[in-house]
Amino acid sequence: MLVQFLPRGGNPQVCAAIWREGDFVRLASPLMRTHHGVKDLRAFARQFPDALASIDAFEEAMTCLNAACYAAVDPHDVDTACQLYPEWRLQCVRYDGSDSSLSGLASLIRAAGTTGSFPRLIVRDCLLEIARQILKSAPELAAVQIESTPQDGNDVATLDLGLDRTVVITLLTNIASTDVVWQGVLAHHRVTDPSSAHAQCLLVCPNLLISQPTFLTPRVVIANMDTEHIRASLMHMARR
Repeated sequence: MLVQFLPRGGNPQVCAAIWREGDFVRLASPLMRTHHGVKDLRAFARQFPDALASIDAFEEAMTCLNAACYAAVDPHDVDTACQLYPEWRLQCVRYDGSDSSLSGLASLIRAAGTTGSFPRLIVRDCLLEIARQILKSAPELAAVQIESTPQDGNDVATLDLGLDRTVVITLLTNIASTDVVWQGVLAHHRVTDPSSAHAQCLLVCPNLLISQPTFLTPRVVIANMDTEHIRASLMHMARR
């Protein structure tokens, strides 16, 4: 059986699969991966590109779904629970091998992958939310204030570290890997301008294939969209 989530103002999409295994009901969903308590939003953004604002509601719904599966002995029990609690915004759909069922399952599998590109505004919203979650989950960053910037530029947010220290998070979505270092040099010149005496820049290139953040200069760090890259970069810059 497939489970769909209906975000407010959006269209229902498959978010999980459930099935009976002996006396238990199993649940599988790739949309709520976490790293050190920080949600990895990329799979969710693929499946619900216009509903990032519903991520908290989705997390609550999945908690309820998990509890329903734990208490159930058959997937139909979960279906009944979803109907009894419409505030979960979940509905079960029988998986019958039809084209629509296969399409729903395929979309969930595609969402779990790491290939494919997002529209820029979705990447921007995803990066902003990842940064916010990192600040909430890391005690060392609890006092850091974050402010989003206008959507028409490459900057996503400005972080106030205190003592007149700031970090600008900049997103570059269509940069060739051969141009990344040059973009880092440009970012360094920007933050070393006399008017930005205590600024640093976290340059995020979503498609960059690196195993860890690159500390290009004392003021510029280059990372991809990996949550751990962004966390490590912000921790490093906060200690500087």
